[in-house]
Amino acid sequence: MDDEIALAKAVAAEALSTPGIHSLGTGQYAEAATYGLGEKVLGVVVRPEEVEVHVVVRYPLVREAGSVMGLADMVRERTAPWVGGRRVRVIVEDVFEEPEDVAV
Repeated sequence: MDDEIALAKAVAAEALSTPGIHSLGTGQYAEAATYGLGEKVLGVVVRPEEVEVHVVVRYPLVREAGSVMGLADMVRERTAPWVGGRRVRVIVEDVFEEPEDVAV
């Protein structure tokens, strides 16, 4: 359980450091989280065969992403080294529109 929490925290930090990610999502119909003793990590679901990363992307998109799918690929590439061979599934839950006076 502690290993799953540590993994979820590392994946969450890496996903959040990806350019173009506004925040982690919390799930649409059920809470997307990894649970441990007395704590949980929202936005990352650790399973035996895969890790789900729920994200909210910034709009306009960062140039290097090119598209929402490109941004999901960036998150997948950045988090893959942390997951021990598990598949990484990125779920884009929402889009956050930056105010026009904010430079990206």
